[in-house]
Amino acid sequence: MYEELKLQNVILQYDADSNFRNYCELMHCRSNTKKAYNMVYDIEKKCHIIKQYDAVSFATYFNVLQVNAWKQKTYAEKFKLQLDFSGKAVVEIFEIYRSSKNVNINILKKVMLDSSERTKISIDIPNTRRPLVSFNIMAMEPFFLYGGAYVADVEQEHIRDIYISLASTTFKKEEYVKKNIALLKKDVLSKDSDMKDHIFVNIVDNGRTLDAKSLECPGLKIHSNINSGGSGGFARGMMESLHMEKEPTHVLLMDDDVLIMSESLFRTYYLLRILKPEYQRHFISGAMFDYDIREMQYEDIGFVRRDNGEYGPLKERMDMRVLSNLVKNEEQSKRKRDYCYAGWWYCCIPVPCIKENGLPLPVFVRGDDVEFSLRNQAEFLTLNGISIWHVGFGGKFNAAMELYQVHRNSLVIQATSNICSDIDFVKRIKTLFWKELTRFAYNNCEQLLDSVDDFMKGPDFLIHLNGEESIKQHGAKNEKMLSFANFSRKLSLDTVDPYEYKALNIVQKAIYVLTINGHFLPGFLLKFKPEVISYDWRFVPGKNYRRKKLVAVNANDRTAVMRVINRRRCFSLMTRYFKVMRNYKKNAQKVNADYRNSFKNMVTEEFWKEYLGI
Repeated sequence: MYEELKLQNVILQYDADSNFRNYCELMHCRSNTKKAYNMVYDIEKKCHIIKQYDAVSFATYFNVLQVNAWKQKTYAEKFKLQLDFSGKAVVEIFEIYRSSKNVNINILKKVMLDSSERTKISIDIPNTRRPLVSFNIMAMEPFFLYGGAYVADVEQEHIRDIYISLASTTFKKEEYVKKNIALLKKDVLSKDSDMKDHIFVNIVDNGRTLDAKSLECPGLKIHSNINSGGSGGFARGMMESLHMEKEPTHVLLMDDDVLIMSESLFRTYYLLRILKPEYQRHFISGAMFDYDIREMQYEDIGFVRRDNGEYGPLKERMDMRVLSNLVKNEEQSKRKRDYCYAGWWYCCIPVPCIKENGLPLPVFVRGDDVEFSLRNQAEFLTLNGISIWHVGFGGKFNAAMELYQVHRNSLVIQATSNICSDIDFVKRIKTLFWKELTRFAYNNCEQLLDSVDDFMKGPDFLIHLNGEESIKQHGAKNEKMLSFANFSRKLSLDTVDPYEYKALNIVQKAIYVLTINGHFLPGFLLKFKPEVISYDWRFVPGKNYRRKKLVAVNANDRTAVMRVINRRRCFSLMTRYFKVMRNYKKNAQKVNADYRNSFKNMVTEEFWKEYLGI
């Protein structure tokens, strides 16, 4: 016996949050130009209107159907497009693929729709081996579109009963959390929702600032928690999930400072309920888009580079308004790398993985999601429209996080569960130390040495560390950025590019390395005029070369800091560097063993209850 199930809703401009309406190319666009098509919305009829003779394409991020993915990973058969409409129009269903550099569209079917009354119609999608399918609507007269969906037939015996516990942790991000709670109540927990009986929301309040009485409702509970960072908040969310009256099949972890569409949750649920057995242990990894550049997909799956220990996205960053990028996104989903992980901005985890392999490590922030994915030897599913928009992630550089927290935790997660065992994280720290020293980022050098020093204090230090206080202490070491206007008399961001590349010849390279970029040179051999460099990861020795001063610029928020060569500080840091590295070389084996011996205890519920004071 077959049942017709929804795979995804067709998303229209006014179905989306008002924050996304200016980005309608993610939903629909003009068929001939691929530019934005802003629909008129009739408030009384609650429908979108396509003007007479306009042609609208739905070959967009939210509205393509990844038909091959659904065929391969689920029990879906006989795909159809459902439309709820009135008016007269021609609908074209087509496949999208790449045969060379160009993207091709091949029309599979044309259907004339004509009804003066509101009507629902189901259009069979012809079978195709191409990866993507979508449709155009060409209005012969004003066409009223009330909604639509892609559906498929599924044998009833293959439909699973899915129950998701959404666990979100927050720390004083009331603006975002309250907005997301309101969205969940309106769309997901409402009586007409497809998910009403298939989701429960657990909000872990690390800041203890939310008014639980005013926010809680049937299906949503707020848990007051100590500020134990992301790892502690998500550990609490997992524990609460495992002890719910109805045990969930999955725990969905989600950040607090995100914008989300309800459709992401619906597509997660629609996908989970018809997965084939070989995909039922996979994590669903939601894509992270840039909150400030909302069409830009930043990452959906990450990985740790084996050669240098860098963390980065598996795919390129892509503007998802562009049709060729939809095809590229599909192609790059097949990339294979060692040490892949799913970020906990949106990650749906099967409950057996938590039961069998334990809770997160207590690392406060950064690295807990990496370690958990790798500990579980996780494989991943992604799907267009399962995504969030993260505040301040893309292009953000915070030295306390990127240089101290990430590297300390990289050493911890490697030592505890023996993941990434063939990556030399200390070599990466050494390389970064000397780079930062040559561009006068002395505080950054301190953060790097602190990461090794604190790791070497062993698991007892980590277990009893006040993570909030540690973040504050290392945050205070971040350079104090000022508005670029403070430096604009002689420098202008309009004429100077902090990311410009300048090469060094072989002699200059030797001088740069041997003198640590002028620290061993007399002052008269150094150039007094400051050079503009980037504040983040971009390293250009040619711009640093033989300068007394460097202006490090954050182009995202137009701030900068003046760095001045300081020989005394340089030599003091070098002395500390050799002391720290000697200690690591001498004692790392024993410290690693201590972490490994403590690992099994640190991921248990008993440990976390004591850690959180429950």
